Amino acid sequence: MKFPAIIVHVLFAGAGATSARSGGLGKRRMADKAGKQNKPDPQGGFNTSPVPIAGTDNSVRLLKREGLIDAIPNSLCENLRGGTNPPGGKNVILVIGDGMGWEMIRAGAVAKQVVAELQEMGVDISTGASGALAAQAKAAFAGRTLSNYYTAGKGSGLSFQELSDFHVVTTSIPFIGEPTKGNHYGPARSFIGDVDKHENGMGELILGANGKPLVFDPRDIMKGGNMVLWDDARGGTHPWDANYFLEMNQYPTDTKFDPEFILQHAIDSANSASSYANGHKTGVNMMGVDLYERPLRSILQDAMACDKSGGVMTSVPILHATPGAFITHTNFRNSKHQLQDGYRETKPTFALGTCAGSYQPSDDMKQAMEAGGYLSSEFTFLHQDAAVLAEDFFKPLENLDPDDGKKVLACFGGKYSSNGNDNLPFRGLDGGYTERWCSKGIINKDEDDVPIGVTPNSTICDHWPKEELKNIPKMHENTKAALDFLGKDDDGFFLMIEQGDIDWAAHANHMDDLLGAMFDIDEVVQEVRDWIAANGGYEKNALYVTADHDHYLTLLPHFPEAVAKLIIDGKAKDITPKNNSNVNAWSTAVGAGRHEDDNRTSPRFLHLYYSISTHNFVFKYQLVNFFRKVAHYFGPRGSGGNGWGSHSSRPVVIYSEGDEGCLEALVGKGYRVLGTEVAGSPGKIDQVHVNACMMKQLFAL
Repeated sequence: MKFPAIIVHVLFAGAGATSARSGGLGKRRMADKAGKQNKPDPQGGFNTSPVPIAGTDNSVRLLKREGLIDAIPNSLCENLRGGTNPPGGKNVILVIGDGMGWEMIRAGAVAKQVVAELQEMGVDISTGASGALAAQAKAAFAGRTLSNYYTAGKGSGLSFQELSDFHVVTTSIPFIGEPTKGNHYGPARSFIGDVDKHENGMGELILGANGKPLVFDPRDIMKGGNMVLWDDARGGTHPWDANYFLEMNQYPTDTKFDPEFILQHAIDSANSASSYANGHKTGVNMMGVDLYERPLRSILQDAMACDKSGGVMTSVPILHATPGAFITHTNFRNSKHQLQDGYRETKPTFALGTCAGSYQPSDDMKQAMEAGGYLSSEFTFLHQDAAVLAEDFFKPLENLDPDDGKKVLACFGGKYSSNGNDNLPFRGLDGGYTERWCSKGIINKDEDDVPIGVTPNSTICDHWPKEELKNIPKMHENTKAALDFLGKDDDGFFLMIEQGDIDWAAHANHMDDLLGAMFDIDEVVQEVRDWIAANGGYEKNALYVTADHDHYLTLLPHFPEAVAKLIIDGKAKDITPKNNSNVNAWSTAVGAGRHEDDNRTSPRFLHLYYSISTHNFVFKYQLVNFFRKVAHYFGPRGSGGNGWGSHSSRPVVIYSEGDEGCLEALVGKGYRVLGTEVAGSPGKIDQVHVNACMMKQLFAL
């Protein structure tokens, strides 16, 4: 197998730092299967100019440029007053599965169908089957493979796969300065410097070697530019490219294909959600600001400015990366006060999620929403309470109407739960919310304090206290409450719904949690579809279901049979192996400096890579049995089954209905970043195009 590329780092010191380099990626290596080294164009580099800002763009201008609207209205709200297309525009509902790449969707779709078939046969999904029933069920699934379901394209099995339209979406990102250690995420850097070193805009512009400010270059980083663009040759034309599913002894059909290409320079949820929220590209860790850290108004804020309602709901903290990108403006996703200031300024009509850590409205604002507080006449504040059952949680909303200026904040977890959870309750493959593997591992170190392996230390546990589950509505019930409330607005609404646990599960290489989260988003979208059917259909509503980024998951052909067998044996939770450690092999290896080890035969390098991936160096020779049981692995083939645990740069997919052909018209089209044209990817759209089409439907453009 191939190991991560070796790079040399020269990081900016922080805000106001001056770069001593003239551009490009330096000597970042990415070898292809032919053994060649692909290096940045030596002539490339950052363009410099005495005028650092070449211009800007927005989704309305993109729509006009591509011929999707005839003219730009004088006001975004103009077509809402007097009515066309239909009067007032459509309600727009965006559902984001955080980390829900194409393979995650297929895992959920196949598992759902397996569960349904077993239930029809009389198998108890929680406890399994025995005797003749078990034998019958196992015989029915013997030899069942992914080919019996689907191996490419739109697929079927989940509620959103029944929507009319389907497209592939690139998650390309800007790249400013030097790469991160190990090349994984794109650099968290704007044209003002490292974003964790200062607040919005508080720094000097980065200067080039000629003393002039750096200017955005729309070319790919391999040509000296500032974009990480998708490469069909190296990553495949689609997320289901056959080269991702080769056996260990097979080689790619295209010598340029590199299974580790998608490990490089990944997007994060903050800048990804920002593209959906405002139609602009920005850097890793940045939310609602451009590459110069200037605030950008989101589609939710635009909706509220035109007298519509705007809402977010999520299974994770309310101001976490994805929901926060629609509400806040911060150059750094962990800046607590910038996040809370953003909520205070936006005051979304509806916000629901966990209120934990830094990613929540401030305590003083929540206190002001309580009875007698200065916000109590505007806000209804709901929070998890042992005295309030789930079925009664939303009763205070029954007589509330956003047309009367009423708003809602609903909090779960955090200080409102006995264990301070960051997420709504996880469920697993068996549909239950209790008794799952809590994957943990102890990192082993040598005498020099260098990590050399992991000892698994997993136990059976409950994600949430059992006694609190009765107080927490299911995610689809939260969805219904949000739609029923926002749907009262006569001017319409925008709502973003996030199933964020898919990402958290994939970071942990936890297939059991991941499948439960996929069942959640399936129910959420079905709830939305039912509401749309009862409220004007797709003539009055537009629905988009997508992801912010991919994770590197691969299902093996016998995945359906493996899932069925575990359920029949009453061991559904073991779809996540007991020896899964929830230790990120890649980041641990980078922390140990292995990304700088150019010796491919170094015992310490190999030992670390394999032992962190499989918990035992010898275990790499037993991978056939390991994969045979769970029929999936994370990371590139040969990395040990849980050798990744993080984002990839592979394109995601989007399912939609009510879009009226807008996305289809933008397939292969480019877009502008700071006024400069970025090339599109053949056969695909980009995330910024999704924002443009949502704007078109919401504002009747």
